Amino acid sequence: MKRLLDNLYIDLIAASLMIGMAATGYILRFPLPPGSNKSLTLWTLTRHQWGDVHFWISLTLLAVILLHIVLHWQWVAVTVRRKVSAAKAAPGSAWLGGLLTSLALVAGMALFAWAAHHGVEQITEPREGVCPNPTKPGTKEMTAEPDSATGTTSAGRTVGFWKDVYPILDRSCLSCHGPKKQRGGFRADRREDFFGAGGGTALVVPGKSAESPLIAIVSGQKDIPRPDVHRLPAEQVEVLRAWVDAGASWPERP
Repeated sequence: MKRLLDNLYIDLIAASLMIGMAATGYILRFPLPPGSNKSLTLWTLTRHQWGDVHFWISLTLLAVILLHIVLHWQWVAVTVRRKVSAAKAAPGSAWLGGLLTSLALVAGMALFAWAAHHGVEQITEPREGVCPNPTKPGTKEMTAEPDSATGTTSAGRTVGFWKDVYPILDRSCLSCHGPKKQRGGFRADRREDFFGAGGGTALVVPGKSAESPLIAIVSGQKDIPRPDVHRLPAEQVEVLRAWVDAGASWPERP
Protein backbone atom coordinates (compact mmCIF):
# COMPACT_ATOMS: atom_id res chain seq x y z
CA MET A 1 0.00 0.00 0.00
CA LYS A 2 2.85 2.38 0.91
CA ARG A 3 4.54 1.69 -2.43
CA LEU A 4 1.35 2.61 -4.27
CA LEU A 5 1.09 5.89 -2.33
CA ASP A 6 4.72 6.72 -3.08
CA ASN A 7 4.14 6.15 -6.77
CA LEU A 8 1.01 8.30 -6.65
CA TYR A 9 2.88 11.18 -4.99
CA ILE A 10 5.69 10.98 -7.53
CA ASP A 11 3.23 10.96 -10.43
CA LEU A 12 1.40 14.00 -9.01
CA ILE A 13 4.67 15.88 -8.58
CA ALA A 14 5.72 15.01 -12.13
CA ALA A 15 2.36 16.16 -13.51
CA SER A 16 2.62 19.45 -11.60
CA LEU A 17 6.12 20.06 -12.92
CA MET A 18 5.01 19.36 -16.50
CA ILE A 19 2.22 21.92 -16.10
CA GLY A 20 4.79 24.37 -14.68
CA MET A 21 7.05 23.84 -17.71
CA ALA A 22 4.17 24.44 -20.11
CA ALA A 23 3.12 27.58 -18.20
CA THR A 24 6.60 29.11 -18.07
CA GLY A 25 7.18 28.17 -21.71
CA TYR A 26 4.00 30.05 -22.62
CA ILE A 27 5.21 33.08 -20.63
CA LEU A 28 8.56 33.09 -22.45
CA ARG A 29 6.88 32.81 -25.86
CA PHE A 30 3.92 35.18 -25.60
CA PRO A 31 3.58 37.61 -22.60
CA LEU A 32 7.37 38.12 -22.46
CA PRO A 33 8.60 37.51 -26.04
CA PRO A 34 12.29 37.60 -27.06
CA GLY A 35 13.76 41.08 -26.71
CA SER A 36 11.41 42.20 -23.91
CA ASN A 37 13.77 41.62 -20.99
CA LYS A 38 14.61 45.33 -20.61
CA SER A 39 11.08 46.63 -21.02
CA LEU A 40 8.58 44.15 -19.54
CA THR A 41 8.06 42.21 -16.33
CA LEU A 42 5.42 39.71 -15.27
CA TRP A 43 4.62 39.53 -11.55
CA THR A 44 7.89 41.42 -10.84
CA LEU A 45 10.05 38.93 -12.81
CA THR A 46 11.82 39.72 -16.09
CA ARG A 47 12.06 37.33 -19.05
CA HIS A 48 15.51 36.17 -17.97
CA GLN A 49 14.25 35.43 -14.46
CA TRP A 50 11.31 33.44 -15.83
CA GLY A 51 13.86 31.58 -17.95
CA ASP A 52 15.64 30.60 -14.72
CA VAL A 53 12.34 29.37 -13.27
CA HIS A 54 11.71 27.32 -16.43
CA PHE A 55 15.19 25.79 -16.21
CA TRP A 56 14.89 24.71 -12.57
CA ILE A 57 11.42 23.26 -13.14
CA SER A 58 12.74 21.19 -16.05
CA LEU A 59 15.74 20.02 -13.99
CA THR A 60 13.47 18.99 -11.11
CA LEU A 61 11.17 17.16 -13.52
CA LEU A 62 14.15 15.23 -14.90
CA ALA A 63 15.15 14.21 -11.36
CA VAL A 64 11.58 13.05 -10.60
CA ILE A 65 11.44 11.01 -13.81
CA LEU A 66 14.75 9.35 -12.96
CA LEU A 67 13.45 8.57 -9.46
CA HIS A 68 10.31 7.09 -11.01
CA ILE A 69 12.44 4.83 -13.23
CA VAL A 70 14.57 3.74 -10.27
CA LEU A 71 11.51 2.74 -8.23
CA HIS A 72 10.16 0.73 -11.15
CA TRP A 73 13.48 -0.49 -12.48
CA GLN A 74 13.13 -4.15 -11.49
CA TRP A 75 9.80 -4.37 -13.31
CA VAL A 76 11.26 -2.54 -16.34
CA ALA A 77 14.29 -4.84 -16.47
CA VAL A 78 12.26 -8.03 -16.12
CA THR A 79 9.78 -6.91 -18.78
CA VAL A 80 12.50 -6.00 -21.26
CA ARG A 81 14.36 -9.27 -20.59
CA ARG A 82 11.20 -11.26 -21.25
CA LYS A 83 10.77 -9.48 -24.55
CA VAL A 84 14.31 -9.99 -25.80
CA SER A 85 15.28 -13.27 -24.16
CA ALA A 86 13.64 -16.37 -22.83
CA ALA A 87 16.48 -16.92 -20.36
CA LYS A 88 15.69 -16.57 -16.69
CA ALA A 89 17.16 -13.50 -15.07
CA ALA A 90 19.93 -14.13 -12.58
CA PRO A 91 19.35 -12.80 -9.05
CA GLY A 92 20.37 -9.17 -8.78
CA SER A 93 20.85 -8.77 -12.53
CA ALA A 94 17.98 -6.28 -12.74
CA TRP A 95 19.63 -3.91 -10.29
CA LEU A 96 22.99 -4.30 -12.03
CA GLY A 97 21.34 -3.47 -15.33
CA GLY A 98 19.68 -0.47 -13.71
CA LEU A 99 23.01 0.78 -12.37
CA LEU A 100 24.70 0.42 -15.75
CA THR A 101 21.80 2.18 -17.48
CA SER A 102 21.91 5.04 -14.97
CA LEU A 103 25.65 5.45 -15.53
CA ALA A 104 25.05 5.49 -19.29
CA LEU A 105 22.39 8.21 -18.89
CA VAL A 106 24.69 10.33 -16.73
CA ALA A 107 27.51 9.93 -19.24
CA GLY A 108 25.17 10.93 -22.08
CA MET A 109 24.04 14.08 -20.26
CA ALA A 110 27.63 14.99 -19.42
CA LEU A 111 28.58 14.56 -23.09
CA PHE A 112 25.67 16.78 -24.13
CA ALA A 113 26.71 19.51 -21.66
CA TRP A 114 30.30 19.36 -22.92
CA ALA A 115 29.18 19.60 -26.57
CA ALA A 116 26.84 22.50 -25.81
CA HIS A 117 29.51 24.55 -24.02
CA HIS A 118 32.15 23.87 -26.64
CA GLY A 119 29.74 24.57 -29.51
CA VAL A 120 29.17 28.22 -28.53
CA GLU A 121 30.55 30.67 -31.10
CA GLN A 122 31.08 34.42 -30.86
CA ILE A 123 28.86 36.57 -33.11
CA THR A 124 31.06 38.91 -35.13
CA GLU A 125 28.44 40.76 -37.23
CA PRO A 126 25.29 42.65 -36.19
CA ARG A 127 22.06 40.81 -36.85
CA GLU A 128 18.46 41.05 -35.69
CA GLY A 129 18.16 40.96 -31.92
CA VAL A 130 21.87 40.31 -31.29
CA CYS A 131 24.81 42.67 -30.95
CA PRO A 132 28.46 41.72 -30.72
CA ASN A 133 30.20 42.77 -27.52
CA PRO A 134 33.61 44.20 -28.39
CA THR A 135 34.78 43.84 -24.79
CA LYS A 136 34.71 40.03 -24.95
CA PRO A 137 37.86 38.20 -25.99
CA GLY A 138 37.76 36.90 -29.52
CA THR A 139 35.21 39.44 -30.78
CA LYS A 140 36.06 40.90 -34.14
CA GLU A 141 35.89 44.68 -33.79
CA MET A 142 33.96 46.37 -36.59
CA THR A 143 35.96 48.70 -38.75
CA ALA A 144 35.31 52.40 -38.30
CA GLU A 145 36.43 53.42 -41.79
CA PRO A 146 32.95 53.47 -43.40
CA ASP A 147 31.69 55.51 -40.42
CA SER A 148 34.53 58.03 -40.19
CA ALA A 149 32.27 61.03 -40.93
CA THR A 150 29.21 59.90 -38.94
CA GLY A 151 29.63 62.25 -35.98
CA THR A 152 31.27 63.20 -32.70
CA THR A 153 29.68 63.44 -29.26
CA SER A 154 30.03 66.45 -26.94
CA ALA A 155 32.73 64.51 -25.08
CA GLY A 156 34.77 64.17 -28.26
CA ARG A 157 33.96 60.53 -28.93
CA THR A 158 33.88 59.61 -32.61
CA VAL A 159 30.60 57.94 -33.53
CA GLY A 160 30.27 55.43 -36.35
CA PHE A 161 26.92 54.23 -37.64
CA TRP A 162 27.62 50.48 -37.78
CA LYS A 163 29.98 50.58 -34.81
CA ASP A 164 27.88 52.70 -32.44
CA VAL A 165 24.47 53.71 -33.80
CA TYR A 166 23.10 50.51 -35.32
CA PRO A 167 23.93 48.34 -32.26
CA ILE A 168 21.68 50.65 -30.20
CA LEU A 169 18.83 50.21 -32.68
CA ASP A 170 19.49 46.48 -32.82
CA ARG A 171 19.42 46.01 -29.05
CA SER A 172 16.58 48.35 -28.17
CA CYS A 173 14.26 48.51 -31.18
CA LEU A 174 14.28 45.44 -33.42
CA SER A 175 12.28 43.19 -31.09
CA CYS A 176 9.22 45.41 -31.71
CA HIS A 177 10.23 47.19 -34.93
CA GLY A 178 12.13 44.59 -36.94
CA PRO A 179 11.62 42.01 -39.69
CA LYS A 180 9.39 39.77 -37.54
CA LYS A 181 7.27 42.45 -35.86
CA GLN A 182 6.54 46.00 -37.02
CA ARG A 183 4.53 47.86 -34.41
CA GLY A 184 3.08 51.00 -35.89
CA GLY A 185 4.26 49.84 -39.32
CA PHE A 186 7.80 51.00 -38.49
CA ARG A 187 11.05 49.07 -38.98
CA ALA A 188 14.22 50.22 -37.24
CA ASP A 189 16.48 48.29 -39.61
CA ARG A 190 15.42 50.23 -42.72
CA ARG A 191 16.85 53.63 -43.53
CA GLU A 192 13.76 54.83 -45.39
CA ASP A 193 11.55 54.36 -42.31
CA PHE A 194 13.61 56.94 -40.41
CA PHE A 195 13.58 59.55 -43.18
CA GLY A 196 9.90 59.44 -44.15
CA ALA A 197 10.23 57.75 -47.54
CA GLY A 198 6.92 57.01 -49.21
CA GLY A 199 5.06 59.78 -47.41
CA GLY A 200 5.59 58.47 -43.88
CA THR A 201 6.49 60.64 -40.90
CA ALA A 202 10.22 61.39 -40.77
CA LEU A 203 11.75 60.56 -37.41
CA VAL A 204 15.12 62.05 -38.35
CA VAL A 205 15.86 65.53 -39.71
CA PRO A 206 19.50 65.32 -40.84
CA GLY A 207 21.67 67.89 -39.10
CA LYS A 208 18.92 68.90 -36.66
CA SER A 209 18.62 66.63 -33.65
CA ALA A 210 16.46 69.20 -31.82
CA GLU A 211 13.83 68.88 -34.56
CA SER A 212 14.07 65.09 -34.94
CA PRO A 213 11.23 63.14 -33.30
CA LEU A 214 13.58 60.18 -32.82
CA ILE A 215 15.66 62.09 -30.27
CA ALA A 216 12.54 63.26 -28.44
CA ILE A 217 11.26 59.68 -28.31
CA VAL A 218 14.44 58.06 -27.00
CA SER A 219 15.00 60.83 -24.45
CA GLY A 220 11.44 60.50 -23.09
CA GLN A 221 10.33 63.99 -24.15
CA LYS A 222 7.67 62.99 -26.68
CA ASP A 223 4.11 62.19 -25.64
CA ILE A 224 3.67 58.63 -26.93
CA PRO A 225 2.24 55.41 -25.49
CA ARG A 226 4.64 53.71 -23.07
CA PRO A 227 7.34 56.42 -23.10
CA ASP A 228 9.29 54.46 -20.48
CA VAL A 229 9.74 51.59 -22.92
CA HIS A 230 11.20 53.89 -25.59
CA ARG A 231 13.47 55.90 -23.29
CA LEU A 232 17.17 55.06 -23.63
CA PRO A 233 20.14 55.75 -21.33
CA ALA A 234 21.62 59.24 -21.67
CA GLU A 235 24.86 58.02 -23.25
CA GLN A 236 22.93 56.21 -25.99
CA VAL A 237 20.79 59.28 -26.64
CA GLU A 238 23.99 61.30 -26.97
CA VAL A 239 25.28 58.86 -29.62
CA LEU A 240 22.06 59.12 -31.63
CA ARG A 241 22.07 62.91 -31.25
CA ALA A 242 25.64 63.14 -32.57
CA TRP A 243 24.71 60.92 -35.50
CA VAL A 244 21.73 63.09 -36.45
CA ASP A 245 23.63 66.37 -36.06
CA ALA A 246 26.39 65.04 -38.33
CA GLY A 247 23.87 64.43 -41.12
CA ALA A 248 22.46 61.01 -40.16
CA SER A 249 24.68 59.10 -42.54
CA TRP A 250 23.57 55.50 -43.16
CA PRO A 251 26.42 53.92 -45.19
CA GLU A 252 26.43 50.48 -46.77
CA ARG A 253 27.12 47.69 -44.30
CA PRO A 254 30.90 47.08 -44.18
